[in-house]
Amino acid sequence: MHELPPMPQHITLRIGAPLPAPVSLPPGHVEFVIGDVHGERAHLHALLRHCARHFPTATCTSLGDVIDRGPDSIGCLMDVLDFARHGKLPGTDIAFHALPGNHEQMLFAPLFNPDYPDTFAGHGGDWLMPWKGAYGGDTCRALVHAAMAAGIAHDAARSMVDYAIARWKPGTDGRPSIATFRTIGSVLLLHAGINPTAPDPVAWARRYNALHAHDDDNPLWIRKAFHTSTTPWPGGWFVVHGHTFEHRIPTARDGTCKPIGTLRPEGYRLGLDAGSSATGIVAAVAITHGAVQIITAHQSRDG
Repeated sequence: MHELPPMPQHITLRIGAPLPAPVSLPPGHVEFVIGDVHGERAHLHALLRHCARHFPTATCTSLGDVIDRGPDSIGCLMDVLDFARHGKLPGTDIAFHALPGNHEQMLFAPLFNPDYPDTFAGHGGDWLMPWKGAYGGDTCRALVHAAMAAGIAHDAARSMVDYAIARWKPGTDGRPSIATFRTIGSVLLLHAGINPTAPDPVAWARRYNALHAHDDDNPLWIRKAFHTSTTPWPGGWFVVHGHTFEHRIPTARDGTCKPIGTLRPEGYRLGLDAGSSATGIVAAVAITHGAVQIITAHQSRDG
């Protein structure tokens, strides 16, 4: 891919007003962060187009869960791998980082850890099952041929799949090279959240081996303990995450949640999982020093 796809005509973007947030970033830095995409490729392209047009010097980070549940998981996966491999969005100067979500973990971790639970198909990975069945359960060949069926040339598909697998290959310490989090200024980006009781949330995230399921106390799976904690947490990090539908997380003592499609900072965290599989919405945020601006992509009713 040499340039970003054109703006999808059936996707509408809703641009929120800048909101104050306890964020410290270097002067002039813009961090554009994309939440859970889950196969909604047109939504992904619309958000990237917005980033390229309005924040041409930004750094862009995907929080993972680009696959499963939606209509074009293989297209989303190939796009994000391509951007990550080149380190930039095509045709721009926007640096690009791709963090894994638990859905990417369920796909790739079993390749290197036979004890990892076989949960991929049961969590929305049914899109790949026909290809895995056709190629004897070989995930690599299945991904390559799924990509080819979506119109990607064999050599390009094979190259991107090899790159994806290499990111999960364990090194001498038994850990994969793929990073599960990213920091910039006081912003901590990761898929699910942090353990609020950890004295050093970054050290806690760094210790996690993404080839192991462990339990829910990790940066790819944690939920309630993180969402229900009071902030600020150690280090004063502003945590930007996905993983859990934001409209299902209570924000008041009586259990009241935000309306669908409403995203905003909650203390020192900002959730970007807009629940695409249930709502048709994919969310992103442009973060600057002291402020956040939410951008949501919606499928037009007549689209």
